[in-house]
This record gives sequence, structure tokens and C-alpha cells, in this order.
Amino acid sequence: MKIEVVGSGNSWTKRLSTSYIIDDHILLDLPQGSFKTLFVNKKLEKIDTVIITHYHSDHWADFHLFIETLIHKNFSKKIKLFAPEDFWTRYDYLTSALNIKDNFEFAKKHILYSQLCNGKIFKIANLKFTTYKVLHIENSFGFVADNGILRVGFSGDTAICDSLQKILKKSNHIFIDVSSAELSKKHLNVNQALNLKKEFENVKFYAVHYSDSVIPLLRNKMQLTHDGEIFIF
Repeated sequence: MKIEVVGSGNSWTKRLSTSYIIDDHILLDLPQGSFKTLFVNKKLEKIDTVIITHYHSDHWADFHLFIETLIHKNFSKKIKLFAPEDFWTRYDYLTSALNIKDNFEFAKKHILYSQLCNGKIFKIANLKFTTYKVLHIENSFGFVADNGILRVGFSGDTAICDSLQKILKKSNHIFIDVSSAELSKKHLNVNQALNLKKEFENVKFYAVHYSDSVIPLLRNKMQLTHDGEIFIF
């Protein structure tokens, strides 16, 4: 399994907000600002599946630019989209506000939308994804991607919850939200993440969505990911 970390940060860093490309063709989240990197590096040309974990802007705000690229390239094939409920309603509001209704009409014709829910299992090529509803905002999700040999977890944005424990129990590797040093009702902090690392000692942890302030606290304790970094499992 190939995981490219497009962005490793949260909204308050110079790094791009957290997103990934899996096996070159699956895009997990499309935050504000990420489109430019994906476009310049021609990463969008191979994308045939998009997964959106939740509807905060640092996880899907550049989706309309992805659609604009498809329009300009006269794209004809269908794109699979896995996203929380009410995607079309939200996307209608977004494209209306931006005065790009042709974008919405194109998306309706070329996007195959499947609604995410807790426990949903779906297959993309040789990967099986299991969906877990996590504790962040309403309808936020994490995943475990399984290629039959190993399992890679993605916590998404989350606080401590039962679903995160389930993701960890199923994973050999995990890309995990370590947003700050402070306690939060919506994210993990450094101490919580390090305690989980001790509890799940057979799981390899990779910090994502982290602020600059946690770098000295995590150095030599948990692997920090970086924009553009590629992992081959």
C-alpha cells in the first residue's frame, strides 16, 4: 500500500492541511489550499475516487476546484465519492455561493456519491475500507484500509472515543490526529496520543494534523509526517 501525505498540518501552520493520496488514485480529503499542489504536480490526473471525512473547510473546501479541473479537461468517466450525508445539499449551497452552478451540474453527472455511515464497508480496487464514526463534529469518520496483508488506519479529526480504539485494534499502522498540547473535545492532544502509542505498542504511529507547537513535544517519541512524504507498506 502506498500512502502519500499531501498535507500534514492543521489550519494554523504553513504546512498544508491533512490529506492523503492512497495507491496513486484515491484522494482522502481535499482541504483548502491543497488543490494548487495537486494540480501543479499533476496528481489529480490519476484520481478516480475521493473520500471526504467531514465537512470542515480544511477537509473538503477545494473539492470544487477538483471539479473545475475535470470540466476543463473534458473529463468523461465517473468519479467515485464517499462522503457524509447531505453532500449534494451542501455542494449546491457552496457552488451557489461561489456562482459556479455549471460546476454543480457537471458534478451531478460525473460523481457517483455513496453516503458514509458507521460500519460501512466499501472496496476500491484491492483495498477494503471500513468506516468508523469518530468524535469530532456530527458525521465525522475515520477508516481502516485493508489490502489483505496489512491494515492502515486513518483517525480523521477525532477526540478520544470508542471508535478510535476500534481503529487502533484493527491497524498495523495509523495516521493519527495530534492537533495540540491542549485538551480538546474535538481532537487528540499530545499526551493522549502518546498514551495510545504505549497502549497499542504493536501499531506504528504517524502524527498528522499537528500544530507547530507540538513538534518539540513529539520529537523522538512519535514519527512526524511531512507534506509530500511517501510511505510504502
